[in-house]
Amino acid sequence: MTACLRSIRKHSAKYDLQTIVVDNGSKDESLDYLRSLSWIDLIERPDEVPANWPLNVFTAWDRGLTKARGEFFVTMHSDVFVKDDNWLETMVWAFQNDGKIAATGAWKQELDHPLYLLQKRVTGYALGKFKNLFGRKKKICWKQNHYPRDYCAMYRAEVIRKHDLTFCPVNGCGGGGFSIAKQLWDAGYNMGMIPVRKMAEEVYHVAHGTAAAVPEKPLNHKRAQKKVENKVTHLFKEQWIQNLLEDDSLDGAVRKAA
Repeated sequence: MTACLRSIRKHSAKYDLQTIVVDNGSKDESLDYLRSLSWIDLIERPDEVPANWPLNVFTAWDRGLTKARGEFFVTMHSDVFVKDDNWLETMVWAFQNDGKIAATGAWKQELDHPLYLLQKRVTGYALGKFKNLFGRKKKICWKQNHYPRDYCAMYRAEVIRKHDLTFCPVNGCGGGGFSIAKQLWDAGYNMGMIPVRKMAEEVYHVAHGTAAAVPEKPLNHKRAQKKVENKVTHLFKEQWIQNLLEDDSLDGAVRKAA
């Protein structure tokens, strides 16, 4: 979390940025750290517990939007680290020439193995056909490769408010970027997709990174768990991450006690 927030502060000097942090019931020193940062808007939800994950992530974004003042609203996971001073330019640019685009970002699975993508396409298509054989209405909750994944995505804040949309699951569709994209399509809006390799130049995402740091959120498969733990270990040995962790000045002025 510290590296994530410091990376935002380090690379956002050119932007008029409001940083909203929603704390879902932290019981360790991380909450004291957040309370000390004068440059963030902190929303504390002490009654939240790990068992409420991932729903409390989706409700946190809904809650954050009520406090947001900007034209655009960016969702970000705590395992995302900003790398470039122009990290918002690509997402903002995607809105410029099309008023019907309401969300921008990358689809992280673009980088996955091509056989895995083929499997998802084939099994998804086959499952839909199988359901139709028994007269069940097929519920299309997503479009392959066409919705921004919420690890770092930008939305038109007023569009979400105007249509009373939510990041929570709706009509059987999963929550987060998955749910909000479906609702935006239904309201007549489009997605502005960014190539994941372009996105990777500006932000670094450790997929499921919290699983390596939070015992209450392990992955279901031991091999996947070990893989993400190794990835996090190697990342935090890299010099650019070490520089963030060592630069206390990025925390800014200490918040004065009320």
